[in-house]
Amino acid sequence: MKVLVLTRSMGEGHNRAAKAIGEAFTNKGHECHVMDALSIANAGPSEHHKLTDIASGVYCWTALRAPFLFGAVYKMGEVYTRTPVPSPIYLTSARLAEPTYAYIEENEYDAVVAPHLFPQETLMAMRKRHRVKARHIAVLTDYTCIPFFSEAKVDGYCIPHADLLKDCRSHGIPMNRTAVTGLPVMASFGRPPSKADAREALGLPADKPVFLVMSGGVGSMKSGELCGALLTAGGEDMHVVVLTGRREDLYLQIAGRYQADPRVTVVPFTNRVPEYMAAADVMLSKPGGVSSTEAAVMGLPLVHTTTIPGNETKNAHFFEKHGMSLYAPRIEAAAAAAHKLISDPIRQTRMREDQRANMMPDSAERVVDQVEKLVG
Repeated sequence: MKVLVLTRSMGEGHNRAAKAIGEAFTNKGHECHVMDALSIANAGPSEHHKLTDIASGVYCWTALRAPFLFGAVYKMGEVYTRTPVPSPIYLTSARLAEPTYAYIEENEYDAVVAPHLFPQETLMAMRKRHRVKARHIAVLTDYTCIPFFSEAKVDGYCIPHADLLKDCRSHGIPMNRTAVTGLPVMASFGRPPSKADAREALGLPADKPVFLVMSGGVGSMKSGELCGALLTAGGEDMHVVVLTGRREDLYLQIAGRYQADPRVTVVPFTNRVPEYMAAADVMLSKPGGVSSTEAAVMGLPLVHTTTIPGNETKNAHFFEKHGMSLYAPRIEAAAAAAHKLISDPIRQTRMREDQRANMMPDSAERVVDQVEKLVG
């Protein structure tokens, strides 16, 4: 089987989910290519990728600089998605339908898997205009039925948890096309190194509590404040690792602030996230669906904070409801919760048990199974 996995670089989580799916297809002997959907559009008329670049820029700027505006738009989307009127996201993504269709046909793909809403909408536009041979599968990477996920009428839907079935059904997603697969994470998160080995490999102290602060792929403006709150609430016998994602300016800012503090390690974009998670005692993060799943699959005690209103807030509530994390929206409360959690082995054990009960480490393989069934 020949499979195309389409992602979009709007936050790093979708890319990691796409890589996980691609890895699982390859491991099962299928030919699989993972691509940013924009790279296909760039081969077409210039107005296509120009419009898409604007959409990406607006998304990232709003999420970082104006989260309350992002939340307001998200709420509008929840209302809009229940109307028959095509969404602005569909209208923008539909402009990429022709070059995407041509690429898929030319390369004779049997299936296209999309763990991001934008390419899901592009696939929907293709189906309206052409008789497509490839099967199309949408993968939900949040713990809520996000606005417009139901707008893309595809052959199959993969969702991360059975408790979302009711929510998806209420949005009009056909249950006979929906499979609970878990949220795809790379195999390395399910087979982490030991804490001692990870700390030795990363040069982290072996005998101190380690707090991991994850800022997400596009960065979090609160990461430096969170690091400071952890240090203030703690003492000398601790270590904080801050991963700043792709935000070089954020890395330089936090690294400059704490360059003389031996308790702090600041890391720019890295592919060693599984090792840093394995080395940590507690992770503090905004509740992205993918990064939260990775931590839970690894059995890492988790504190959610500084959410972007909308899907991340719902992710945080979902994880807390199922005992998989603590949710403390305010920076100081999150730091206090993390210190309390790191000194409470009973609470940590209970959280890990709840994480094991709700996560599917083989989620990417389950997605592959569903695609194999559809293609036949």
